[in-house]
Amino acid sequence: MIEEQQPLPDVPEPDEPYRMPVETMSLRQIDGELRDLFSVAVLYLLVPVFLIAISTTTVVATPFFVRVLPAFALVFVGYWILQRSYASLYRAEPAMAIEYVKWVSWVGGGIMSTPHTRLVALCERRESIKEEKSLES
Repeated sequence: MIEEQQPLPDVPEPDEPYRMPVETMSLRQIDGELRDLFSVAVLYLLVPVFLIAISTTTVVATPFFVRVLPAFALVFVGYWILQRSYASLYRAEPAMAIEYVKWVSWVGGGIMSTPHTRLVALCERRESIKEEKSLES
């Protein structure tokens, strides 16, 4: 016989217990998290590509598959290209990559499960660690 489960209490979970506090993170850990956030933010570029592909093929053809398949193909090709290049983009120009991530986070209210406030705190901590290292040198 199956027993009925008691409903879970309606208590919100504490904010981000699985993440380290920003104040205790090292530069390597901060750069790793920012690089991961940048990879997701770069994929947000595919949304306008998909919308443009859908709107341009709508003018040409009306059947559903003829309209949607080219857009999906563009998105998958774009996804593959962006995933191949995001690490080299971050390594080549980290300041620009971080500014782009901050902009996407601000517009979207966060990136995935990372709130904008955490991202700003990560960027500030990264800058303070960089300044400390440059003063030591």
